[in-house]
Amino acid sequence: MAASAPDAVDSDEPTTIDSGTDSAPDDAVADEPGTDHSVAAEADDSGNSVEQGADVPEIDVDVQGDDPDEVDQAPASVVVADDEVVRSLISSVHREALPGFVLAHVTSPLAWAELADVAHSEGREVEAYAYATVAHKRGLELLEAAGWSEGDAISWSDASNRAVLRAAYALHAAAAAIGLVFEADALSGFLAAADPTAVARIESEHTATQFITIIPPGATAPATMPPTESFVIRGED
Repeated sequence: MAASAPDAVDSDEPTTIDSGTDSAPDDAVADEPGTDHSVAAEADDSGNSVEQGADVPEIDVDVQGDDPDEVDQAPASVVVADDEVVRSLISSVHREALPGFVLAHVTSPLAWAELADVAHSEGREVEAYAYATVAHKRGLELLEAAGWSEGDAISWSDASNRAVLRAAYALHAAAAAIGLVFEADALSGFLAAADPTAVARIESEHTATQFITIIPPGATAPATMPPTESFVIRGED
């Protein structure tokens, strides 16, 4: 009697046929025709070997160019419109006539600064402070009219600016003389920002010793010597 075939087994599971070949991993990539799988190596800047295709970190290099926006700009310079007549005549005005000269040029910071310097040289410090305060105010008015902003340069090399700088220095000196140290320091900062050479130029060219009264030789009568007595020595004869 022939052996009967095994009964068929009904199953919902799919039948798996083992072909004897390992399945490829999920991340395997099929070869493309003409693809070169050789790995080339090249040296980086430090001499180390770097494989092509490897992840190389990017290096950000910040290079400062000549972009005008990146270049530090020098502070703006301002030139005021002073009174050329005052500038040309002030040195020839005698100190006794100076108050009248100032009244004729009341908007000139240079005229008021000169008056303050004379008062300072004579020890009239309160008057010097008052005159210098007006001088500096007139100077600030000229700066405002010229479009000046705080921090702008006010160069001593421009002759028309010297009135403003001398006015500020006159107030600095007068404030220091009467003990207003905070105001004197503030004006020192103003002058340093305006022109770092201004104070040295003013002190060398417009010092108080220049206002000392000089008496010409013919202004006083010649001194007379007191009379002397004659002594007669008598002998015995």
